[in-house]
Amino acid sequence: MRKLALLSMLVVPLVTQAAEPAEGIPLTVRRGFFTETNVGGLVNFGGADGYSNLQTYLQLGVGYNIGQSIELGVHVGIGANAQNCYGARPVNNPDGCVGQDGKSPLTDNFTMFFIDASAAYFFQIYERLYVAPKLMVGYTLLEPAPAERSDGSLVNGALNLGLGVGIEYATNMDHFSIGVDVTGRMILGPNIISLQFFPRVKYTF
Repeated sequence: MRKLALLSMLVVPLVTQAAEPAEGIPLTVRRGFFTETNVGGLVNFGGADGYSNLQTYLQLGVGYNIGQSIELGVHVGIGANAQNCYGARPVNNPDGCVGQDGKSPLTDNFTMFFIDASAAYFFQIYERLYVAPKLMVGYTLLEPAPAERSDGSLVNGALNLGLGVGIEYATNMDHFSIGVDVTGRMILGPNIISLQFFPRVKYTF
C-alpha cells in the first residue's frame, strides 16, 4: 500500500505536467489587423522582347485576418518595366518601339503602380509555419503609356487579375511574421504579365 501511494505521488505530477502546454499557455498565432512592407523584384513577360530586365518592386499593405485561416488585404505596389516593348520593333530600327501604324513612338521603359485587393487562405504545415495561396484584383496605372488600344488611343491604366502563393512564419516576437511571396498579375488590355517576388515583413496589432 505504501509503495502504491509513493508511485502515485511520482506519476500523477508527471502526467499533469505533460498535459499542460509549454509555460502553461497554448500557442496562438496573433491574428487581426496588420500592416506589411515588402521589397523584392519584378519581371514582365510578353511584348516584342519576350521579357523585361529585372527591376526593384516595393509593396505596402494593410489588412485583417478573419480567424486563423482567412486574410483580406489592400496593397499598393510600384515597379518598372525595363527594355520590353509592348508595341512593335521596326525592322529598320530594332531599338525603337512603335504603335500599330508603325510610326507613332511608344516607350519600352515605364512605371507600373498597382492598387489591389487580395484574399488568402492559410494552410498550416508546421508549428508557426503556413502556406497561403492568394487571389488579387485591382487596377494598374502605367506611366508613360506603353501600349495602344485597337482604336489607337494610349493605355494609361487597366484592370489586373492576379494569383500568388506565400510562405509565412509567425516569429517568437509576438507581433511579427515573416515570409516570402511570389505573385503574378495579368494587366488586361495590353496583356502585360507581371511577376513579382519579395520577402514579406508583417506586423499584426
